[in-house]
Amino acid sequence: MGLYATTSSISELLPNFLRGNTTTSDTAGVNLFSRHIDRAEGVVNSYIRARYSLPFITATTTTNVPPIIRTLTEDITCWYTARASYAQDSQLRQEYLDTFKGAMETLGEIRDGELKLAQTAGTAATVLSANRMLSSTEGYQSTFDMDKPSAWEVDPDYLDTEVNRG
Repeated sequence: MGLYATTSSISELLPNFLRGNTTTSDTAGVNLFSRHIDRAEGVVNSYIRARYSLPFITATTTTNVPPIIRTLTEDITCWYTARASYAQDSQLRQEYLDTFKGAMETLGEIRDGELKLAQTAGTAATVLSANRMLSSTEGYQSTFDMDKPSAWEVDPDYLDTEVNRG
């Protein structure tokens, strides 16, 4: 079972997916949910780890997961599950794809600091300190994009040196 989503919460979002519509009656379906919950949590954590202190859940607290993180994990899990299962039902897959795209955009906003996380009690989630390494060239054009390779030329001093050696 995941840290941000559960097989029961995914079962509620994907009604009638499991045989008997319960997590106790369909082991294969629950295993599919679990695998995709783990994948979704990996995606969520990779997006937010540079900005927020992880894990949200510790040995002493289990309620520090921001509700939006739970929601985004569930949305991403539903997409992975639908993609793996609803091969023929393109309308259903598109519905989950739209939700997935929205979740990924929201994760991008969290990663970029445009959207701040709040925990269940409304307190701000712990943001990592700003003492991480920053690039001194941020905002400048990449050296490798300054010109086209066809415009590259050998340093004339080097050519003179090579000619004089010969």
